[in-house]
Amino acid sequence: MSQPYSRDYNPSAPVLPVSFGPPGERPTFGPYPGLVDSGADVSIVPKGLLARMGVPSVEEVFMRGQWGERRVAWLFLVDLEIAGLRFGDVYVAGDDGDEIIIGRNIINKISLFLDGPKEQTDVLDEAVANRIRARR
Repeated sequence: MSQPYSRDYNPSAPVLPVSFGPPGERPTFGPYPGLVDSGADVSIVPKGLLARMGVPSVEEVFMRGQWGERRVAWLFLVDLEIAGLRFGDVYVAGDDGDEIIIGRNIINKISLFLDGPKEQTDVLDEAVANRIRARR
């Protein structure tokens, strides 16, 4: 699956369509654009979307932003789908904003090719990923 970078960011940035659902249910909320952010430990979802899905918070945690500030956040448990790949029982942090962030808790489960010069993100199938791994 190929997805162009979003020009809503400057510079343009990799995004992938992501759908969500309550745990154990088909992800039918979406797809929404999710910013691929390898600097984010955990994926982030707007609290409004989590409320529409009816998923309760499961744990209060402390998180640090990129500037080092510490804040309270709530984790929620969801199922999600990206490029036909479904992930169950994923912890996401609820946020007051409207942006979806795909963090390393998901990125590390997907083989991605970020082609910056072409401003294109590709989710690689397992056969292609294995061929690339074999060349190392």
